[in-house]
Amino acid sequence: MSWSRHSTPTTPSIACVAERTGRAHSRARTPNASARGAARMPSVRIDSGGNGMEHTRRASLWLRDDVGRRDWMDVVKGVAIIMIVAYHVSLFLNSLGMDAAGVGRARIVLDLFPMPAFFLISGLFQTRIQSWSFADLWRRRLRQYLYLYAVWSLLRFAFYLVVPNVRADGAGTAASDPLALLGILVWPISSYWFIYALFVFTLVLWASRVLPAWVLVAAALIASTLMSAGLIDTENVGWNRMIEYFVFFVLGATFQRRIHAAVERTTPLVIVGSVVAFAGFAAFATFVPRVAGIPGVAFIGQVLVVAAGFTLATRLARVRPLGWLSYIGVRSLNVYLVHIFVIALLAIGLSHIAGWLDTLPGRGLLVIGAMTAIVTALSIVITRYLTRVSWLFVYPFGRSAGARTTRANARESR
Repeated sequence: MSWSRHSTPTTPSIACVAERTGRAHSRARTPNASARGAARMPSVRIDSGGNGMEHTRRASLWLRDDVGRRDWMDVVKGVAIIMIVAYHVSLFLNSLGMDAAGVGRARIVLDLFPMPAFFLISGLFQTRIQSWSFADLWRRRLRQYLYLYAVWSLLRFAFYLVVPNVRADGAGTAASDPLALLGILVWPISSYWFIYALFVFTLVLWASRVLPAWVLVAAALIASTLMSAGLIDTENVGWNRMIEYFVFFVLGATFQRRIHAAVERTTPLVIVGSVVAFAGFAAFATFVPRVAGIPGVAFIGQVLVVAAGFTLATRLARVRPLGWLSYIGVRSLNVYLVHIFVIALLAIGLSHIAGWLDTLPGRGLLVIGAMTAIVTALSIVITRYLTRVSWLFVYPFGRSAGARTTRANARESR
């Protein structure tokens, strides 16, 4: 999540939690709505032989021809947020005793791609901050991150005071502990650590702007390799993950132009090569699990899967039947903020039929897939109405009510 150069500086999104980059990207595809409509209208050609009007479509039934240069990001975000939902679903199911049929193995796979992908995309939109004053940084980035993190942490706390603590997204009894809530600015206790990470990462990136780029890249890489290998541990899941994934945020900010150029010049051969490379790595790591403890191995795997995902997304963005991935990616913030609540409520119901579910073919994996689809859809529907309450998503102070209303109306129209 980062701040997109296409968006207003106060609107939230998920590879851009403080900006709805996906929605901004959709505005950037064509100069205006009429141009966008024209790009999708069938062309009409008059046959010179006098056979009358012949209608031909510029885009085939399967492939789009109106894809923007950066639309692949929406596909990546869509895939990543679905994997995050599935990961959290698997954790809740595990708390119900459903660890059969590959739930644990699925969780390992689901944990590999999303966070590196989101942080790398977030970093791509941070290059401008190095020329800002701290006042600009606070107004255009930090206060939105901090506000969003605090508001939704409070909502989560209130939720678990009422709803039985099925699993509490990793926090255990801390989910409804007032003292734990007071410490969230230094000790993240929930899945919202991602927003907190954006605050910390952005501040560190800005503060280190006077240093040569390679210094921060090297420091972040060393910290990541040590953390992923289990050689260091902060005893806090949020901080552990922040240390492991900071390197991707830094790489995105440092090599923004090169990354964009590499992805946008992707060829079929590169896609096949990147997918094969990751598949080979995954197979090796599966059969030789001890390699995961070697510093740097996890980072190599993450780089390979991100490369495969990014390059493949450039082609998937053109496939019309897969447009729902982009749709979800545009709304990734909505899903991210709400999905834990939806999962917790569904898990309460599932807890009464866990024994019966365990008799189904495929058991865990079947339930993971079904719940992931339901949770994702419900999260999008719920936040369609929640976005009418603009202060849940956008820092409300110091701005006119008219501006907030305009933004809320714009969100609803999308």
